Amino acid sequence: MITRTTTLLRWQSLASGSRSVTVVSRRCKSTHRTIEVQLTQDIEGLGQLGSVQSVNPGRMRNDLFPKGLAKYVVKGAPLTMPLPRASVTSNAATSFGSQEIDYGKIRSQIASLPTLAIPRRAVRGTSIFGSVTSTDLVQAFQVAHGLNLVAPHAVLTISGGKVKRLGDYTANVMMKDGEGVDIKFKVVAQE
Repeated sequence: MITRTTTLLRWQSLASGSRSVTVVSRRCKSTHRTIEVQLTQDIEGLGQLGSVQSVNPGRMRNDLFPKGLAKYVVKGAPLTMPLPRASVTSNAATSFGSQEIDYGKIRSQIASLPTLAIPRRAVRGTSIFGSVTSTDLVQAFQVAHGLNLVAPHAVLTISGGKVKRLGDYTANVMMKDGEGVDIKFKVVAQE
């Protein structure tokens, strides 16, 4: 833990006309700074491809970024699914254990899904209490359609990062093969 001592001087006038100095010290605890990064490869002890992790700025600057293991996350910018350098192949299907994944078939299934309604408590007209994030959307699709849209095979992003009003919206699901599909959802007032 890094601490910093701040010294304050207070001048006090005494009844006899002379001055004395009182020294007051305070200890301030510095905050631990982290930044958000998106992993471009699986890193043992940190996370899987496509996941967003909090790391120390020095680790990102000196280790992860120069080796191409992670990229910086810009606030407000949509996340994209990075392709791992070591496993990029010419065919679209990627080996997952002993089975081949057909991302084209998954994309067509996602595109044919009906619009998903996400209920939220309305506050002052069209504003909602809290927000709807990509994590909320992934959970809603898991419950409603049995679809697991998580890294490393798919990354779901909402343009702007989160939704704070009632209405119709579109999110993008970027598959591991580098192609994406748009899905529609709407935020409705909770009864």
